[in-house]
Amino acid sequence: MKKEIISTLAYADIFDYPLRENEIYRFLISNFQFPISNFQKKLSALSGVISKKNGFYCLRGREKIISIRKKREGWSKGKLKIAKRVAGWLKLIPSIKMVAVTGALAMENSNENDDIDLLIITSKNRLWLTRFLTVILLELVAKRRHPTDKEVKDKICLNMFLDEGHLEVPKKEQDLFSSHEVRQLKPILDKNGTHQKFLIANLWSKKYLPNWKP
Repeated sequence: MKKEIISTLAYADIFDYPLRENEIYRFLISNFQFPISNFQKKLSALSGVISKKNGFYCLRGREKIISIRKKREGWSKGKLKIAKRVAGWLKLIPSIKMVAVTGALAMENSNENDDIDLLIITSKNRLWLTRFLTVILLELVAKRRHPTDKEVKDKICLNMFLDEGHLEVPKKEQDLFSSHEVRQLKPILDKNGTHQKFLIANLWSKKYLPNWKP
């Protein structure tokens, strides 16, 4: 389990993201589920390899990312407010079943100048119509990111659209990165249990993150 703990912290380190104890367990990269009691013992035994400060764990020598995470949490809160306000408008489109924040913002790890990535799930066979209506509405009520934009701070990026009849991530993209994207996305509008349906359609992700629970 020591190897799995270090691998988990190393993966998070790529994104300058130290983890709390419960987050290490929740996002533990492993092929099978470990009991929480065994996990805590192994974590304590790694004091020579990893550091703990202010409740956060990281690889030894990377303690500076703890302050980075705190700064990004502050920036992310402002962006989440914008995303929730936009979702309030998007719920006026009947064929939108779910709106979720994805990427770094879903983990409250956005940089100050980042945009706001949204994933939208539509009614079956209504994807292209919904996308068309969504683009028009966003042009009226928010700042939408365009392909040629150089300044993207706080702009809405329509990162992905899914049809509720096709919720599974394509087989060729079913990897560790996509597992995190699936599990960590943050719904800000959820109709008819669509988020739960999305998770069930992507149970393959537990192959990489077996301890994860909503």
